[in-house]
Amino acid sequence: MTGASSGIGAAFARALAARGHPLLLVARSTEALAELAGELDVDVRVLVADLTTAEGLARVEAELGGVDLLVNNAGSATYGELGEQDPADLDESVLLNVLAPTRLTAAALRSMPAGSGILNVSSTAAGRDDPAIAAYAAGKSYLETLSRAARPEAGEHGIRVTVVRPGRTATAFHERSGEESGHLPAWRWQSPDTVAEAALDALERGEEEVTVAPGDGHERR
Repeated sequence: MTGASSGIGAAFARALAARGHPLLLVARSTEALAELAGELDVDVRVLVADLTTAEGLARVEAELGGVDLLVNNAGSATYGELGEQDPADLDESVLLNVLAPTRLTAAALRSMPAGSGILNVSSTAAGRDDPAIAAYAAGKSYLETLSRAARPEAGEHGIRVTVVRPGRTATAFHERSGEESGHLPAWRWQSPDTVAEAALDALERGEEEVTVAPGDGHERR
């Protein structure tokens, strides 16, 4: 699982651990991964890797033969006019939202066993023509197209591909992107646990896509 150190990624880790799955957690933060691993009552391996680098991608690709679920969750967003964005931030967004899941999905098709699954984390922002999130929305649109196009090949290998499309989720992601969203009321937000549970349920049911947005009935009580 990529992007496992916080937010939706950490929620996926906890949800999978609660279902008894051993885990391979991937992120850039050694300290955050170690802290999360210490919370979980299953076998956990930690892989510190930067997916914006060729070395980091290669390290994760080499591990995929030993897992039966790939969660492409790592991502990055920038907020504001496209022409005003820091080029380095745009590069990171494209590398994490486009290149990394492409490489890891391809590696999964080569090495993961039949009965495995790929869960690609998109966003309700995919396809939106909002100038403030141009690169992010385009990257998530790409991820959804990649997932759909890869399904026939994945099916030949007995691998399921599910896309989860979260709406606004209460994580630090929005703050890091520079989006000013603190004024929004509580009902406009959902928990990362809601997203993770709904996505895993959809994967188990064999659904190809699931949208998880505040107030849509996915909340667990």
